[in-house]
Amino acid sequence: MEKISQWIGIDVSKATLDVYIRPIGKAFKVANTEIEIANLVKELQLYTLNLIVLEATGGLETELIIQLQAALLPVALINPRQGRDFAKATGKLAKTDAIDAEVLAHFGEAMKPQVLAIESEMARQLGELISRRRQLVEMSTAEKNRRDRARGKALADIEAHIDYLEQRLQQLNQEIDELTQNNQQWIDKVNLLKTTPGIGQVISTTLVSDLPELGQLTAKQISRLVGVAPINHDSGQHKGKRMINGGRAHVRAILYMGAVVAMRHNPVIKSFYQRLVERGKPKKLAITACVHKMLVILNAMIRDHLPWSINHDSQPISA
Repeated sequence: MEKISQWIGIDVSKATLDVYIRPIGKAFKVANTEIEIANLVKELQLYTLNLIVLEATGGLETELIIQLQAALLPVALINPRQGRDFAKATGKLAKTDAIDAEVLAHFGEAMKPQVLAIESEMARQLGELISRRRQLVEMSTAEKNRRDRARGKALADIEAHIDYLEQRLQQLNQEIDELTQNNQQWIDKVNLLKTTPGIGQVISTTLVSDLPELGQLTAKQISRLVGVAPINHDSGQHKGKRMINGGRAHVRAILYMGAVVAMRHNPVIKSFYQRLVERGKPKKLAITACVHKMLVILNAMIRDHLPWSINHDSQPISA
């Protein structure tokens, strides 16, 4: 057993996992299969570990995370852009799976990203259903866009596919609702979030599933996590535009939808948006600021276990 604490980087691809153990410099490759992952976990348990760092790969890393967390090993999941930017900053311009694994191990030691919260099996199932629902909505939207330009048999086929997708969406919504109803903690959070004008069943369920940190972080931390915190771009006398960057894009997108509805029906968000526009802020920036404000309010509601109130506007958030 190694007595020195190790930092592990694992580059995930569809077929393989490239592993790098820092500082001993051990590198190896295993197949990305359930059996080989189980063997890898057993080997990693022989080391004294600081952290295992992976990049989000659209689901290819799911089985690995499940088995690592089941073995109570510390795992961090980062955005691929973070890994690539770190590689460039440390002078590693070449890119291979083996190099990426080494970079991830170095990133873990230098940046110490937050350990990924352990999800229950039920929470994971809910997240997968919500992700699938999002995919069906995207397919349905694409087919509806094609319908406007189609004729004859092609049009009939597109309409049949849209009907099928709508039926599957209804079934998925029912499955998501049934799964949510089996967990009292989820029910409480969903019902609390739904008291906010502009936040319905889909948005609240998505937040409970895909943003479990809601209510556990500060306003600044949750904003950075989702990617709605404005980032300065200043240098010397130059004052650049503040922009949002990174974060959980799908959570940000669902909050954007909620903010657009809230701008019409939620007096707090509506007045906030109007004040920004009257001050000359571009409408796109004003909407983004509304998303930020709504997220901070929702975070406070879950933290304090309180329903939405118009008094939340007593602490304004600058754009």
